Amino acid sequence: MKFVCAFLALAATILLATAQARAVELSIVSGDTGNGIKVLREILDRYEKKTGNKVDIVVIPPSTTDQFGQYRLWLAAGSSDIDVYQTDVIWAPQLASQLVDLTEATRDVAGAHFPSIIQSQTVNGRLVALPIFTDAPALYYRKDLLDKYGAKVPTTWQELQDT
Repeated sequence: MKFVCAFLALAATILLATAQARAVELSIVSGDTGNGIKVLREILDRYEKKTGNKVDIVVIPPSTTDQFGQYRLWLAAGSSDIDVYQTDVIWAPQLASQLVDLTEATRDVAGAHFPSIIQSQTVNGRLVALPIFTDAPALYYRKDLLDKYGAKVPTTWQELQDT
């Protein structure tokens, strides 16, 4: 399951954009699948209505490998085409040097998130990403199949693998 963790620089961008007297146009990149783009658009529509700012979604392939490569290209080139990056939770350390420090700008909202998530997105004392959502994958088993094959409910990873 893909762990998309962050709207990078979104909080800083929102703060800067709303501080200005005129509306601004922003771009966010997303490789969401399913109804992810639709949900993102709904969130952005509310933001646009509240602030008067406009946000365009730049859709890229859903492959995280492709996304990471493209992000590195854009960031290394200093591209201004993308204002907000939606990243995988594990990318913060690798992209941190090219991202804005959100620590001060998000002081009032960072506490609303699980401390471990904020810690995972903090690199060398700089908060470089905030979660847009948190997911918790679950593992289910079929009791009828365990019963059919005389297997017990696994309680360790090894037992799960063996089952």
